[in-house]
Amino acid sequence: MSPSSTGRRAEYARLTQTAIVSAARELFAEHGYFATTVNQIAERARVAPATVYAVCGGKQGLLGTLVDQWSTAPIVSERAALIEDTRDPNEVMRLTGQVVADMRVRYGDIIATVRGVAPHDPAVADSLRVATRRYRDALDAVATHLDELGCLGPDIDLATAADIIWFYFGYTGLATLVQDNGWSFDHARDWLVSQAAHALGMASS
Repeated sequence: MSPSSTGRRAEYARLTQTAIVSAARELFAEHGYFATTVNQIAERARVAPATVYAVCGGKQGLLGTLVDQWSTAPIVSERAALIEDTRDPNEVMRLTGQVVADMRVRYGDIIATVRGVAPHDPAVADSLRVATRRYRDALDAVATHLDELGCLGPDIDLATAADIIWFYFGYTGLATLVQDNGWSFDHARDWLVSQAAHALGMASS
């Protein structure tokens, strides 16, 4: 087999996988994970049902792929580096709120699907635990940076700071304000940033 032929096959495989994953994401958001069938995913992706299993491991494998897309998104490491280079505590908080809001806009449907399925599927629950650890590690790094900047209140140790940041910027804060209360993303983000800074005892907030 020629190199060009091998390259074309690899590109076709990549495009096929992308189409299947995109179709699954759309259908999970539209109908829910449990109501979506492999046949529906295959029809939307314009492939055979057997291809969904062979390429992506069926619905469970697809959800694992979507979790990886969300929890290893390049924006996380890019923003983490930017936050680490920032010396202004208020800007650190603003950047943290912005990346959380951006991630929710881009991947909120995946987060909602995975959190809904996890209690009913041990494999998905494992994927969620890994994603949550990645999420918490990123926010713990913010707490560490704020501690190193010396801007935490006198009664706020590093562990408490990490818990406070998770409380405001974890899974539920932004979702509650936007989805349940009808706030705009901008309003919810700014309020969470302000309240988190106050809870952390940041003198410059």
